[in-house]
Amino acid sequence: MNVVRSLVVVLSMGIILLDVCRVTAADKKPAESKEFVKQGEFAADLVNTLGWEAGLPKEPKENDYLRILSGKRVYKFEAETSYDMKSDSVTVRNYSLYGPFSGSGWVSGIAVPTAVHFRVLIPLEGSYNLIVAAKGDGQKWQAGGKEFPISTGGRLNEAEVGMISLKAGLQEITVILPPEGGIDYFVLEAPPLAPIEPTGGWQWKSVLTRGELAEITATLLDLEKQLPDDPSGSPKPLSVADVAELPASAQPTMIDFLGKFFSRQWVRADYRGARLDIPFTVETSGVYGLRVRCLGSVLVAELDGDKITRPAKPYLDWVDLGLYRLDAGKHTLHIELTPQAGIDVVEFSRKKSSPAEYMAVTGTKGDPTAPFKRSELDTILANLAERFKGRK
Repeated sequence: MNVVRSLVVVLSMGIILLDVCRVTAADKKPAESKEFVKQGEFAADLVNTLGWEAGLPKEPKENDYLRILSGKRVYKFEAETSYDMKSDSVTVRNYSLYGPFSGSGWVSGIAVPTAVHFRVLIPLEGSYNLIVAAKGDGQKWQAGGKEFPISTGGRLNEAEVGMISLKAGLQEITVILPPEGGIDYFVLEAPPLAPIEPTGGWQWKSVLTRGELAEITATLLDLEKQLPDDPSGSPKPLSVADVAELPASAQPTMIDFLGKFFSRQWVRADYRGARLDIPFTVETSGVYGLRVRCLGSVLVAELDGDKITRPAKPYLDWVDLGLYRLDAGKHTLHIELTPQAGIDVVEFSRKKSSPAEYMAVTGTKGDPTAPFKRSELDTILANLAERFKGRK
């Protein structure tokens, strides 16, 4: 019996020692990982340092921070999942008697005018165009301190309501529906802001390098335009008349009294205006300057899902569309020509965009591949906040 007891005591002591070793190892592991900052940690700290946390939900997740840093400001809300289910006297329908609908259904009013209340989170402030898909004449939309009367007839039709200024955070949008009115969805749309991110996008759990810190800094402080031009990526004009499939409302022309053109022919829309899809291929991923030679009252374009609006002139002249990080491969530039507007060429010019080039223009010191140390975090964040002059 004594031998058995001794064995039990020895085994118990061994188990206790193993547990202690496990605890000790577990304690050491986090301490080692805390020496360097991960990209996700830096992203969250940057949002909070710059005072953008109002656009976050109460318990933010990775995607909530990325929505703010991406700069995209197009938010679509389905009525059937956004209305106040406790107080609103409406019904969710899922039949298409009044036209097709998006989402799982649409909100239907009752036999008398009724109010529908929406409470939605806006990640970024801005001047937003409110677009709705709804049914009924005599609707009253209330948002951003304004009221907009609209009518969309007896079917679910999309309509632009108007421009409203919204701060980041929770917003109240109220609709007074006419009898038997309905709402499918509404969209808040504003031009995109420059994305704040490393050139390879955010890798949430990866350790942040000094080169990636420089890439983030350049987008935050609008320093990418200071990157040197890449001689091997000299401007390559792309003739729109040669590469775009022209709709019936646009024709090639050689009229020469509306400004100099560089192609054999340039493209001009008739009284209907025209939408042009201009395909192009990028051989090397990098930062590219984009400009077009066009005429019209305004140039409206879309590249990789981002809408671009720039003033134009009544004669052919260059319009600068800015800098874009483009991946190698095929892309399409969409151009909306207003009536009688025209376009000649699209031109891309590449910038040098290695991590070392980014470090040079941002003043970041050290090895581009070296991990960013936690001991520097507070100083860097304070410096960025001091230098930040506003987001474009």
